Amino acid sequence: MTQSELSKMDPGRRAAWLDSVSPTSSWSLGDDVFCLHCDAVFKAEDVACDHEGDPTCPVCKSSTPLDFHHIPWWRGDLVGEDFERGGYWKGTPITAVSGKPGQLPAER
Repeated sequence: MTQSELSKMDPGRRAAWLDSVSPTSSWSLGDDVFCLHCDAVFKAEDVACDHEGDPTCPVCKSSTPLDFHHIPWWRGDLVGEDFERGGYWKGTPITAVSGKPGQLPAER
């Protein structure tokens, strides 16, 4: 994949590309993606392409799909874990805005 090829893809194909190469998670159009590497939040269709043609975070541009998760489980101030429920938001869930990758708030 090249930057040029990625820029020509529609959002659904971008999300499908991320899904097709992700070794640990399934991704669909509209899914929120949280980057363990830099605390970014973005929609699956906003994934970027690194210089080697692999998916990367559009914020830090140095992570891989191994760093992408559906909930920021590493942020104990935002997310709790329960044996029955798994990871859950402690407050209002944080969601990404399509076309506007951002950052999680600073740790409390």
